[in-house]
Amino acid sequence: MATLKSTNVNSGDPVTYDIINNIILDLNELNKATAAKFNLNLSQTGGKDGKDAQSQSVYSTVISGVTVNPSNKPSAKGTWTFPSKVFTAPPRCWIQVNTNGASIDEAQSRMHVIITSISLTKMTFEVRSGYGAKTAKVDFHCFAVEA
Repeated sequence: MATLKSTNVNSGDPVTYDIINNIILDLNELNKATAAKFNLNLSQTGGKDGKDAQSQSVYSTVISGVTVNPSNKPSAKGTWTFPSKVFTAPPRCWIQVNTNGASIDEAQSRMHVIITSISLTKMTFEVRSGYGAKTAKVDFHCFAVEA
């Protein structure tokens, strides 16, 4: 913890440059002492297995031009087959939807992408879109990292 200078200003006391300067220096010391509490250090973010986070390769692919039709149940499906012998356990996966600048209405933007299975070799997903949506073509950016 920082060492602060004791400053006491009573009603009617003249406030000089020295007193104001010491208050500012004390505030700066307090800021230094507490700033470290708000910095995220990746070595402190252990996973559920107790291991610290570390640099990992992120694999990705783009599944382009998928037709999402809200009349279908599900509205769309997709599969990504991973590069061979990349993972030693089923990876953690996530998907981002990209319209590539195509204009979509509000109902079309209510696409829910659900990953339905992940194995050592592939990931499968389904899309459910909003009521009243029109058919749209979108790209799915898929990502995977060793679990």
